[in-house]
Amino acid sequence: MLAVVFALSTSGFAVSAAVAQEADAEMILEELTTELDLTEEQTQQVGALLQQFAADLAEVTDRAEGEEPDGQKMLSDIKAVRAEFQKGMQGVLSAEQYEAYEALVESVFQEIFAEIAELKITDLRPVLDLTDEQADALKPVMGSALRETVRVIFENGDKRMNVRTKLKIANALKKIQADQKAGMSEILSPEQMAAYDAYKEAQKEAQKEG
Repeated sequence: MLAVVFALSTSGFAVSAAVAQEADAEMILEELTTELDLTEEQTQQVGALLQQFAADLAEVTDRAEGEEPDGQKMLSDIKAVRAEFQKGMQGVLSAEQYEAYEALVESVFQEIFAEIAELKITDLRPVLDLTDEQADALKPVMGSALRETVRVIFENGDKRMNVRTKLKIANALKKIQADQKAGMSEILSPEQMAAYDAYKEAQKEAQKEG
């Protein structure tokens, strides 16, 4: 459900044609039918929406591959496809079911980024001498920061990059970083936070030299 979650989430994106595969659509439909307690008629309607969504998304990605890369246009097209799907789902589901649907997508979305964060934490373990408890506690903190970063990129990536937009993005990213550090400081010792800051600064210098 990974590819579809990125596209269906109110804060995600998708560029993978994997959702166009029939097996994926059937698996997702089965999960939604169970989790949302869909009627037989709703299952058929949601299935049709998923198939259309997959076809539309595949068309966007195929078109992008056949042209000169235009990230802004592709993101705008993906947003339009997602919006059309969500409109269809709102027409098929009850208000309670749609709320449950959004919660389901969001929970999977958070799990995905917690797993991505775990990879980053693996690199930090020897640097900060993390305990298992600290590593586990950092997952949701760093996962949320990654998730919010993607949200900012998705919401603004197809907009004209004027001074106002750039400032908005920069301020949003600064807040995400500040919130992450605040969360980390509740888990790590002052010495570990100092080591983390030094590690991040070393990374920045390495990127400049590279």
